[in-house]
Amino acid sequence: MGEFITHSGTISNDFVVHSHQLGHLLYWHKQGRNSIQVRQDKSLRWLLINNTLQSVVELNHPEHLLFPHLKTFASRWQLATPPTSVLELGLGAGAIRDYLKATYPSCHITTIDNNPDVIHCYKRYFGGDPLCDVNCIDVFKALQQGKRYDWIVLDLFSELEPPLFLFQHQFYRLLRAAINEGGRLYINFLTDHESQLKQLQHLLITNFGKKPYIERVPDYANIIIDVKR
Repeated sequence: MGEFITHSGTISNDFVVHSHQLGHLLYWHKQGRNSIQVRQDKSLRWLLINNTLQSVVELNHPEHLLFPHLKTFASRWQLATPPTSVLELGLGAGAIRDYLKATYPSCHITTIDNNPDVIHCYKRYFGGDPLCDVNCIDVFKALQQGKRYDWIVLDLFSELEPPLFLFQHQFYRLLRAAINEGGRLYINFLTDHESQLKQLQHLLITNFGKKPYIERVPDYANIIIDVKR
């Protein structure tokens, strides 16, 4: 495992690039244009969609954050008031859930993912409790249920291009309505286009009434965004 982990405790760029070839295959499923894999090498296990690494977990310490952007997330979370309720949009292999459960044990975490195969993999291969609050539902339907949360963590990317609804005013109106007063929205945003980041920033300023905090993750396409309700 050591050859995959950098001195800072995150997975190496080489691992990210070659993860679809490393380790041994535990699970593979293809439906339509999408394929999902679960692979493992020693105590590392990871999830790929269309050969793109989505999430990686250290089986002995699932609360450890191995992606650089997740460590950036955590640095922002540590500055905020501890939450009692979190809505996570996008499951992956459950790395965010595992960290939040370990760090805020009294917090209730609800996770939404619209891919039932991803949820299946989480529960079977990544230690997800069969009764945990993980739901296969459309994001818009989840936000329209009338529930409110201290934090919403949005990490919905399976490819580099962001989902189209990330550029719709309606989506941010729903997000704001689902966050308690004083709560926070955290976004992992992936883009190669500066114009998309500016468009997202404009949407957040318009709907939240304040300028978001933006931090680029060095050597990665990830941009971490934090805005207060």
